[in-house]
Amino acid sequence: MKKNSYLLHLTVIVCFFEMITSCVDSQKLPLVSAYTVQVTMPDEMKDSYLYVNHIVTLRSQRITYTSYTNENGVAKFENIIPDIYDVYTSWDITGEEYVNMSDSLVENKPALISAIMPLNNIFSDSTINLKTLLTLKQSLLISKVYASGTRDLNNAAYTVDGYVEIFNNSDETQYIDGIYLALVEGDSPIAFAAKDNPTNIHARQVFQFPGNGKDYPILPGKSIVACNSAIDHTANATNTVNLQQADFEFKTIASKPTNNPAITAMTLIQTSYVGLNNLNLQRSSVNGICLFKTTDNVGTYTLDYPPGKTSGNKFLRIPAKYVFDGVEILAYRSTGVDPNSKRFQNFIDAGYKTISSTSGYTHESIERKVDTKRSNIVRVYLIDTNNSQNDMVTITDPTQKKYDKTLLLQ
Repeated sequence: MKKNSYLLHLTVIVCFFEMITSCVDSQKLPLVSAYTVQVTMPDEMKDSYLYVNHIVTLRSQRITYTSYTNENGVAKFENIIPDIYDVYTSWDITGEEYVNMSDSLVENKPALISAIMPLNNIFSDSTINLKTLLTLKQSLLISKVYASGTRDLNNAAYTVDGYVEIFNNSDETQYIDGIYLALVEGDSPIAFAAKDNPTNIHARQVFQFPGNGKDYPILPGKSIVACNSAIDHTANATNTVNLQQADFEFKTIASKPTNNPAITAMTLIQTSYVGLNNLNLQRSSVNGICLFKTTDNVGTYTLDYPPGKTSGNKFLRIPAKYVFDGVEILAYRSTGVDPNSKRFQNFIDAGYKTISSTSGYTHESIERKVDTKRSNIVRVYLIDTNNSQNDMVTITDPTQKKYDKTLLLQ
């Protein structure tokens, strides 16, 4: 009785925040008494290793459940509110664990075992098999994306203060030289959904970091900032940032440029919008940012019209296999974010984040959380489970290169 009473109160609380009609519909259905997730290990691992004592998460637009896997790799859930859920899990392993667990000779590097099964209809008792994949942990991570903008001292729109931050999560110096930064297509309606493009992404803009190999180092636990306008924006708006010390700048070609000539320029490879040379961050909508590396001549990649169109903007087709980190930011909707609008495949970002407004101007940034178990007094490490819903938070303090914010430490 106590358990059922708790669930009833929880349902009432959820209803308060969600669409009443949707909540009423779910109340008409009985609770799902038993839902079981069998998690299986990646093919590369020895048969003797099972997915034991790790969290499996069920998350809908309204509620989240978690359960630990047992000695057979099975997670059991009871009395679930009927809904559509993403099912996911992840397990960080050290380089030594990776070597010991692998059924072949491998390099000693930290890795991630993870899986996601999106949009599962959980309306009756059932069992699913969740197959995990193995990915090596990346050294360079996108740690902050600030695009929402704010209001200036006259309460007018202020959007020139956006930036992207890249963090070295390894224990060795990394070099940003030659790495590409892409901003994915952000059309409405969506032009190139991930579900329809399993092997490619389509970018509305691509930039490359300058350098000849070892010109631009990033020390362990440190980061670099690439922005549109490397000035002190706090002179114009209260809730913004001072970017005078940014490391790179997407130079604007305009009658009234707001660039800082002392800051190193990013190299523009492709833009889908004529005359738009700075990073086209949308204050209220799609800002899928990724990093990729290749020896290809990216400028010769194919440009595609959206399906069904023969004119207008074209988008650069990039093999997704070259992407080593990505953060998916989707448009906020009061009725809930549409996961079908994802442009990144799950192996790039199994989740997504959003700001809290349909119009922007909220001075909110999307930021990667601190790995408090791994960090120490010497340096910070960040969480990387390849899922923005786990790894990132939306925060109203967009200060760059700052990792002691309360929300980042939770």
